[in-house]
Amino acid sequence: MAIELLTTDQISRFKRDGYLVLPGVLDADLCRRARDQLWEIAGEHLPRMKRDDPATWGPITEEESARLAEGRPEGGGDAYFSGRGQRFFVRNGGEELLLDLAPRALWEVAEQLLGQGTVVWPAGLDATGTATGPAFMCDDAVGGLVSHVGHAMGYPTEGTFRTEPALRLPATGPLWLNGQGTRGLYCTLPGSPPPAPGYPGAHSDGACYGRIRLQVSAYIDDLPPGCGGFTVWPGSHARIWPEQWEAFRAGEKHTDKHLAVRRAGGYSDPVIGRIKDDTGPVDCHGPAGTVVLWHTKILHMAGLNLSTDVIRQATIYGFLKTPESLPDPLVVDPTDGGIWRDWSAEVREAA
Repeated sequence: MAIELLTTDQISRFKRDGYLVLPGVLDADLCRRARDQLWEIAGEHLPRMKRDDPATWGPITEEESARLAEGRPEGGGDAYFSGRGQRFFVRNGGEELLLDLAPRALWEVAEQLLGQGTVVWPAGLDATGTATGPAFMCDDAVGGLVSHVGHAMGYPTEGTFRTEPALRLPATGPLWLNGQGTRGLYCTLPGSPPPAPGYPGAHSDGACYGRIRLQVSAYIDDLPPGCGGFTVWPGSHARIWPEQWEAFRAGEKHTDKHLAVRRAGGYSDPVIGRIKDDTGPVDCHGPAGTVVLWHTKILHMAGLNLSTDVIRQATIYGFLKTPESLPDPLVVDPTDGGIWRDWSAEVREAA
């Protein structure tokens, strides 16, 4: 089911705020099937958690977390089901159900925002359980391969800053790197502890260089306010973007963890501190099938689930620009066009 294209007003709001909430737009039957699958998987891997008994939805213990981590495939990739504390994850992002539910349903909207014929199609897994697609191999991407795949598999040990045209990834690997799958299901259990002062978990995704410009968070179940919704700082994308590019041009990389102060760090940039001081966060909630569109550089975090009987159930996907529409030299060149250079004419011309 395709989603209606955005209006001129919606595009203008997205451009100004860096995010846009589309309430209940996804197919209700696909959402129901995704919920059913989630509970089937949870019943297999964490049977003490019962669908009809919120009293069993307590935090995942260290012992449970360690046991679940043992399910990591020998061929590389994350464990299919894992978690710690208030969060658990299902790495089913390359499966047809989740692809049809969100990224494919939003395909025409993505092309409306990023440009016709300029977006990598989420093909998912082939018959061997492998996902193949283009990936820009910066340090950030290489780090993702190491942490999520689990071993080298012939990948470079540091960023080449060139495109790998056919990066092959296992079914539970970081499929967001080559655009072939969502991140799976990201779930937040009830009773989140209050945030530490200053929202230290708030961040801006990835490096400023790369091909992901537009991301989506899609809720497969009803999500009332205060139940762990995607949380954003409106307008922060337009402030973070130039600061991180200036840092990169001065020689700093997103992965330079040895620096005491990083302007392109993603969590603690000085500009992020200023945004937290002068801008309040917004909790993006809504009924099942709600989608949050967001600029990849917006300051955000997973919200706090203050409920006693709701599990935040969401999938996240980043639409990739194709190498043909955004060649390698332009991926690392911030000098021509600013934050909206790689978007559609419709976006660039919006108020």
